[in-house]
Amino acid sequence: MGFLDDQMLVQQIRAGDEQAFVTLIRRYERSLAALIRDRIGAVDAVEDVLQETLAHAWSGLRDKSPRHVRAWLYQVARNRCADYLRSAQRREQFVDPEELATMLNRFGVPAVRQRRAAKDVVDAFDHVPEKERAALRSFYLDGLSIAEIAARHRCPPGTIKRRLSHGRDMVRTELGVTTNRRSTAMSAESSTGKKGFPELRPHISIEKSTGTPFSIDFRELAWWFIVPEIGEQVCWADYEPARDGTVWRLTEDKTAAASRRAIIHGRECVEIEIEENRHRDRERLLPLNHDPDKTARHTRFWGCLTETEVHWLAVESMKFDGTRELLTCLDEDFGWDWGMSPRQVEDKDYLTEQPDGSLAKNTDATQVFSHGLYTLRIGDRAFECMRVFDIDEDASERAVLVMAFVTRAGRTVLFRRYNGNLWGKREKPPHSWGVEMTWEEDLPHTDRLVIDGVKYVHHYDSLTDVACGLKV
Repeated sequence: MGFLDDQMLVQQIRAGDEQAFVTLIRRYERSLAALIRDRIGAVDAVEDVLQETLAHAWSGLRDKSPRHVRAWLYQVARNRCADYLRSAQRREQFVDPEELATMLNRFGVPAVRQRRAAKDVVDAFDHVPEKERAALRSFYLDGLSIAEIAARHRCPPGTIKRRLSHGRDMVRTELGVTTNRRSTAMSAESSTGKKGFPELRPHISIEKSTGTPFSIDFRELAWWFIVPEIGEQVCWADYEPARDGTVWRLTEDKTAAASRRAIIHGRECVEIEIEENRHRDRERLLPLNHDPDKTARHTRFWGCLTETEVHWLAVESMKFDGTRELLTCLDEDFGWDWGMSPRQVEDKDYLTEQPDGSLAKNTDATQVFSHGLYTLRIGDRAFECMRVFDIDEDASERAVLVMAFVTRAGRTVLFRRYNGNLWGKREKPPHSWGVEMTWEEDLPHTDRLVIDGVKYVHHYDSLTDVACGLKV
């Protein structure tokens, strides 16, 4: 069966064709669920409200042919949300008795916090590479001097000092602690950009780890790397490859800062200010007729955390002609680009490696999931990370794929963007990127991933301040 537009499907639904209704709903189910989540703010009730929406849609479409089917479906969902909110009852929140006892014992709180902090630090030792872990344990737990450790491991004292320094950095990263140090090794190749990022991307190596994979409490607004809590701040840099694959050069740096509390459509949230700095004075790396002046700049976001999810509530952009645009969670299709993401990201073997090296995604895979534990080295810094994928449910050469590396503390270190081979391309000129060739032809030297038979081409990298040891 060829592609049927919404109106054709509605005609079949009016004739009692249930499969036509299934086809129609699959087109909008994700955005309907996102709208419902943003309206009611109750994760455990989303499925019930969605089912109510679908039941009303089925009965409604049997009797009428709305002119704008998508808008009509969204209105049905809004009406069901209103029904839910009118009937919802407030529930009292209780504090666990042991937690209450600790809160009341003011003299016991500092001691409890100190014990927890010490335990967290020691536990973090287990999540750094073997040589750095041995140095940390010998120095901090066994009480050995640097000279004694050097003698035990038969290496110079300077080597032990470096391992301790790198190990401390990795422990800080595991615990989500930001330092004031800047990595001298990362800036040695060339001068730095505005935020202190090197103009040439440092060397990156990725090795599969033999450790035990861990689940992630992913509290960042994906993939803008900031946690929507007051006082949070992060900066990151984008690097694109030269045509010959010899260098990856800094093309843009960004800073996000959670500045104040706000309320969007009755929901409490945090306002996040964005600063984007594009390095347009540099030599164009790729032969792409893509004018950055014609691209909207994001200026502010609004987001919030729930116990189980991270929500985008609104996005403000400045268009190339000076028009300021504000989109919120109640706008149609907001959920496609923004929406929400689950906080719990786990490795459940959603990918299977094929004999030819390609990957197959299991049918029960979620959109965002982790797959494998890796040791990531950026310059002279090392991180233990889970590899996280963000893949649309329907694989397509016109879609994109995200592969990121996230620490145990839930912070992104490296973000990698892959384009479907035809993403942004048009079948006939003029092409949206100014060239007729595929991404594989555009970027002949970058990495490829094949998932479910679809080829994705490595387009650019983003390194966060965590990766570079920078202080925002």
